[in-house]
Order: sequence, then structure tokens, then C-alpha cells
Amino acid sequence: MGPVRRKLGVAGSLALASVALLGQPAAATTSLSIDGSYFSTITKPDWQGTRCPSGEGDECGVFELVGLGPADYVYVYGPTFEPNGQRGCFDIDGTFAITLRSDGSRVSGPLLGVFCAPGESANQLGTPAYGGPHSEHDTIAFAGGTGAFAGLSGAVAFDKREAGAESRGTLTGTLSASTTLASH
Repeated sequence: MGPVRRKLGVAGSLALASVALLGQPAAATTSLSIDGSYFSTITKPDWQGTRCPSGEGDECGVFELVGLGPADYVYVYGPTFEPNGQRGCFDIDGTFAITLRSDGSRVSGPLLGVFCAPGESANQLGTPAYGGPHSEHDTIAFAGGTGAFAGLSGAVAFDKREAGAESRGTLTGTLSASTTLASH
């Protein structure tokens, strides 16, 4: 054992090793699983062509997110509604945001996907026909969130199916961040 180590002992050696490690950058990764669903019904007398308060968005509702609780969502349709070559299907875009009811944490991002509906019910952009069956399969690039979502980003799948008065949807994916902690 060298003279310095003899004087410091085991505890002192561990302290020196800790100080040496603090000078090195360390990677820290944080992630948050998004796993939620919703189910809603709207009867025809209540149908106004949208499920949102005036001007808030084109589609609104509440997801029940596992481990996070209820989250309000707002989906604003984008300008893209182009036939994609599959009968009754269209490439679409928009923006999508979720806000946790528990603490107001919010995250949003652009949405790209495919909307499919049989017959002509899909041709009513902005005001789909009541009860016209359709499905949608989208990817949302969430980023720039607040609260529980701060510093996190990632691709999340949004899938929904509607027919008659019923609407069902799921939101699944992982938001993550990788940061490097620098020494001072």
C-alpha cells in the first residue's frame, strides 16, 4: 500500500475515487410511457359536427392514460387530405395535444397519418357525416412539453375507429430524453 493510501484508508480512497468520477460526464436517460384509450358515444340529436368547444379544435376528448390519469386531447385537422391510392383512404396531417388533468402538464406535436372511410363519407373534410364509419392510423411527433413532459420527445401512435354513435381510440408510445450531466 502506498503512503497516500495508507494515510487515507478505505474511506478516504473511496472519497478520492468519487471526486475523480464527478469530473467525468455521465449520461442520464428519462422516459415516459404513453398508453391510453378512450371510448365515447354521441347521439345524433347532440351531434354538432365537432366534439370541441367553439374554436378549440376539430376533435376533443379525454384519454385515460395508464399511470398518468385522465388527459384532455385536442386534435386540429391540417390542410392535407389527399387520396393515397387506396380506395376510400387519404393521407392527412394536423396537430395533436394532450393535457394531464392532474397537474396541467402538456405536450403537443404534428400528426401525419391515414384516414379511411367507405363510400363518400370521407369527402366531408372538417364536418364528417354523423355515424359514417371510418378509421385513422396516425403518428404524432410529440416534443416541447411542460411539467411531466418537459424535455421529453418521441413518436406516439394514435389509432381510432368510429361507427354510428361510438368512437374508440388508443394512444401508445414512449417519450424520452437523453442528457449529459457535465461537471462544474
